[in-house]
Amino acid sequence: MQDFFLIVHFIGLAMGVGTSFAMMRLGVATQDLAPAERGQFFRRALAVAKNGSIGLGLLIASGLCMLFTRGASTVFASGGVAFHIKLTLVLILCGLIGFSQVKIKRFREKEDAAALAAAAKLGPIMLITGLGIVICAVLAFH
Repeated sequence: MQDFFLIVHFIGLAMGVGTSFAMMRLGVATQDLAPAERGQFFRRALAVAKNGSIGLGLLIASGLCMLFTRGASTVFASGGVAFHIKLTLVLILCGLIGFSQVKIKRFREKEDAAALAAAAKLGPIMLITGLGIVICAVLAFH
């Protein structure tokens, strides 16, 4: 069963971190577009952001399943400080994604370009946070 949860965990990781890389690349690729055209493009491209949320959901669900099937006290003890940092970064990432989704909703509903710009500024922070989570996970369980 642990293998199944680990596979789901890695699929969630690919979806979550992959979305961050994709959105960063799309942002760079559209820098030369006019603001109106860029807004129209991102109105459709933001559908990719749902993959990140689904990936985070898979990561959290499979992580909790692995935690409880292995025994929470064992995991907390064997993971050390890196595991606790990882959990803290996951909470931070959840907050960043929630705030980003609020901004994206505002952009979609009110055509608020400032909301889109705010969400775009969160992208690199979410990517670095996601990479930090991966690094801490490797350090905790190698």
